Amino acid sequence: MNKQRFAQGYISLIFLVVFLYGISRQAIGTLITPIIEYYGIKMAQAGLLSSFFSAGSFAAIFVITIFAGRINKMILMGASLFLYAISLYLISTAPQFGILLASFALIGVFGATVDTLTNSIIADLRPQNISWNISLLHGIYGIGGLCGPVAMERLSAVLSWTQVYFTISLAFIVYLIVYALFVKRQWRQLTMRMSREKQTRFGFSDIIQFFARKRHILLWVSVFFYSGNQTTMGIWIKRYVEIRLNTALWGAYALSAMWLGIVISRLLISPNIKASSLRKICVGNCISAIVLTAGLLSGSAQGITAASLAVGLASGFTIPLIVATCCEWHPEKTALGSLMPYTAIFVSSVVFPPLSGLVSDLLGISLGLAISAVCALAAAVFSGILDARLKSE
Repeated sequence: MNKQRFAQGYISLIFLVVFLYGISRQAIGTLITPIIEYYGIKMAQAGLLSSFFSAGSFAAIFVITIFAGRINKMILMGASLFLYAISLYLISTAPQFGILLASFALIGVFGATVDTLTNSIIADLRPQNISWNISLLHGIYGIGGLCGPVAMERLSAVLSWTQVYFTISLAFIVYLIVYALFVKRQWRQLTMRMSREKQTRFGFSDIIQFFARKRHILLWVSVFFYSGNQTTMGIWIKRYVEIRLNTALWGAYALSAMWLGIVISRLLISPNIKASSLRKICVGNCISAIVLTAGLLSGSAQGITAASLAVGLASGFTIPLIVATCCEWHPEKTALGSLMPYTAIFVSSVVFPPLSGLVSDLLGISLGLAISAVCALAAAVFSGILDARLKSE
């Protein structure tokens, strides 16, 4: 009974850090306008901030592959959280733009490491129903994403963007102190639940072999374009409402609306739709492309906010469903199955923020944001092709 109680306490800490991480990830989308004004940069350059974050996230693959099997996950989690907080603090000092980009790369490395480890730890501690617990974990992250824009907007009303980043860094330091004290006190009980035998290992050759099958490529491309949709909206929709629609009050609400839809989609809608995962993804992303286009054409803050909510509701379940599908294809190497969709997300997040920023600079922010709708349509097409291919096999 005590062992179960200790494990539950640690799980609660994991859920809490995922919630905090979800909030912190919304800082760039919410604070992008004051950052642009402070550094006097264009939107294409501002998009590099997200790209460097994603490049750092991609580098986390090597960190996890090298260290996850050699260092206890709880220690690696604590070290990653500490370095994540330090990286946030570096951003809060408003360094030269080149150093700022490097700092965003660092939060990408350590944030993605934390993100990956939380999924693995939950699978270790709750092996009875992994799919539901992982969905719950992603749902809590979504709640953080929902609260993040409004929280950042409230803070930025009384603090500068650098002070907001310092506050986030301080929150993670306080969390880390609590985490370290709990783990130190319950080390023996927790290590008995998270033995080395539960760690799945794979090599870089497995990653290369993943792309040898067409269905893997189609799955990878589907999540690549879905991430392009979500990343472009997450970075630019608040600025679109502020600059293009001249309605600053609605900016944070438009971003939060997308995350509200994502949370509902993951926790309530997806489990209650009786259809294959790929059919859900295809139809959902098609709906997202349509409603986002309608929202952009409406030319109103209320219209784009409603469209953001609809996009989240229709396609917010895409990532959990694709990760689950990939794990089903690799039951003996679920770590590989969950990692490969994230590589698509990382690459997509490097490509689309500066691309959409460049389009916004040259042709206007409306067309820059319209890239989200194009990406949603592409995700629908490739997931539909995959669904048809699997049915014919």
